[in-house]
Amino acid sequence: MMPKSMPFGLKLLSGLLTAMMTTVSSQYAASSQALPLDSNDTFARIVTGLGGETALLGLESFHIKSHRDRYLMGQGPEPGVGLFRGVTSDVEVSYDIPAENLRLDFVHANHYRIKRDVTELITGEGAFLMGWDDFYQEKPPGVNKAMKSDRRGASLKTERLLNPHLIIRDAIANPSLILPSSHSLNLGGQLLTADEVFPVSFSRDRASGKRVIVTNQKWLDRWSSTKFFREAIFDYEIDSQWLIRWQRLLESNSDNTEAVFIDDPVYPMRLLVDSATGYIKSLTTMEHDVVLGDVPLEVSYFDWEEHQGILFPKNIKISVADVPALEVNRSAIQINVDFDAAMFTAPAGVDYAHDQVLAYRGPRVSQIVQSLAHAGSPEKALGRPTIGAKEIEPGVFILDATPSDVIYVLVVEQSNGVVVIEPGFFDLKGEAILDWITANIPDKPITHVVVTHAHMDHGGGVRPYVAAGAKLVVHSRAEAFYKSVLTRPASIVLPDMLDQSAIAPTILTLNDESPFEIKDDERPVVVYPVENGHSTDMVMVWLERERVLYSGDLYIGALARYPAAARKIPAATPPSSAIELYNAIGLYGLDVNTLVGSHNANVVLMGEFHQFMGN
Repeated sequence: MMPKSMPFGLKLLSGLLTAMMTTVSSQYAASSQALPLDSNDTFARIVTGLGGETALLGLESFHIKSHRDRYLMGQGPEPGVGLFRGVTSDVEVSYDIPAENLRLDFVHANHYRIKRDVTELITGEGAFLMGWDDFYQEKPPGVNKAMKSDRRGASLKTERLLNPHLIIRDAIANPSLILPSSHSLNLGGQLLTADEVFPVSFSRDRASGKRVIVTNQKWLDRWSSTKFFREAIFDYEIDSQWLIRWQRLLESNSDNTEAVFIDDPVYPMRLLVDSATGYIKSLTTMEHDVVLGDVPLEVSYFDWEEHQGILFPKNIKISVADVPALEVNRSAIQINVDFDAAMFTAPAGVDYAHDQVLAYRGPRVSQIVQSLAHAGSPEKALGRPTIGAKEIEPGVFILDATPSDVIYVLVVEQSNGVVVIEPGFFDLKGEAILDWITANIPDKPITHVVVTHAHMDHGGGVRPYVAAGAKLVVHSRAEAFYKSVLTRPASIVLPDMLDQSAIAPTILTLNDESPFEIKDDERPVVVYPVENGHSTDMVMVWLERERVLYSGDLYIGALARYPAAARKIPAATPPSSAIELYNAIGLYGLDVNTLVGSHNANVVLMGEFHQFMGN
């Protein structure tokens, strides 16, 4: 049993070592039961379906042009509801297999339709980024920097899933990876339903934040007559069959198949193979989602075509938890290309530092990492960050993380405890903040953690705080969602602190009529509901004695990031979320001096906000 005084970081390391040993044990068991390569008829059929062993082992390189659409759960208008197409991309993939050099040249368009060029370069010795990688860069493009090790692992895994030739080549070289046909593979994990997926957001208007959506009739009947709908939705289309068509296509692709099981460091894979052609129809495994926990990941391959003796799928769909995560449509494929070595040269003056813990985690959360990075928020690394703090009032701190998830945490010291506002994305950031609190506000427990709304970038990392004993404070509309997040089955892919805790979560709620107060003689905290068009469960957090208001996703962004430019914006054109914040302050009669936003390291004075709003 771990001692109670063990720092959160050592608990993490212990958990990772346990998970690594479990994986090693699994691989050893697989190796001891493996069948000889030539005795596995189904595997031999796969090799033939890809073009034959000679052609497959002779595959030295490939260059592929394609279009990709990425989807992400956790960013809809309701807690836990709504799929989001976060980014569309045109990409050229250049892969020199023996040299382990991979270059991905992307043109991304995010949900605001802002285009960015970025190159991911992965070599046998490092990983680098070139171009406009970060949506938050002040002067794009032109950044050259090292890639984080989790993103390196996620990108390598994704290209491996999209090109199963790489998996089969490894199994030819090491037949012990092929598991017996009698292997029992648990491909459980949470599945999402149409009620959780709809509405599907396809874009947002940058000024108003309004969405363009595809929805089913059930969701539309519930919301179309509400003020929230009018403020949140720019345009919509009713298509109740949107998700069903995707799922039925994947199901029909699994007809007339045989299974092959292949071991993998993250989780074993099941490949379904067309009995007649030997084409791989699908690959299913498990990985981890920060909100849902362990989920099935399924890759479905369509329209196999021959290219110089080797077959590649033209269209590929990746599902996570049974809903779309990535759709790939290929327009050109070349194999055994003689690449210019210069295209794999690392940018001058940039050094890559490999982080083994990040490298371990990246492939286990690969689709989250890629979805966020490609949407232009690439620094949301999943590893344990370094915490920096700025005290804006006595006992009130803004905490930042490096690498950053672009969410700034407010920590409030009370007489007998500590309140944390806005945990951000991932569990290891929470663990690092818990350690910071232990070191800087000793002998006081974390009593409450407040989430302004249930979008995953704001509340995905709530679990370590609850594991440390904090009560969760959210809007009542988010209660059911967070109950599912906090009571999900323990992960076998990537366990976290709450998985290793016996604590019973406590959720405290407020509603539209009644704020919630965390009472204290020294520094009381009040949580207010806010009517807005971004999320049905939005709240803001008020420190009356310090006159500090934490506004969540309500707008102060330009004022905090580019104050000189923001002051020049015509008063007639403030974003709708700025108006919502302004109205909420007036509604509750708050005498605000300092505004803090979830995505802003710098505070905004109320006088500046008045000026921005046109007084």
